Amino acid sequence: MADRLCMDRDASRVGSRWAHRFVKRYPELTMAFRRRIDYQRAKCEDSEVVKAWFALVRNVIAKYGIQEADIYNFDETGFLMGMLSSAKVVTSSERRSRPRTKQPGNREWVTVIQGICATGWAIPS
Repeated sequence: MADRLCMDRDASRVGSRWAHRFVKRYPELTMAFRRRIDYQRAKCEDSEVVKAWFALVRNVIAKYGIQEADIYNFDETGFLMGMLSSAKVVTSSERRSRPRTKQPGNREWVTVIQGICATGWAIPS
């Protein structure tokens, strides 16, 4: 966008470090890696959708007289055993290839299932 504004004014293009310097001038701004998120998951972060969901849950609990001891949350997740995540590292500026870390070749998946009651009791593992 900054380049487009410069072009509209017949000015030279911004430099390669322009964004970094711009953020540095405004302490309320920061730079971070962008993460992709699934559309359905992003909708769940919409405050109006969340408010509507909890209003519906409250109404169902009241309508049917459901007790806290009868309300549970269950969730399941899986992860790859031996999988390392990427991280920023400090390395020589003369290095030409990306730094690497060895990891085991294990390709087993582990599934974790948890269950917690609204009263705070958790199903033991």
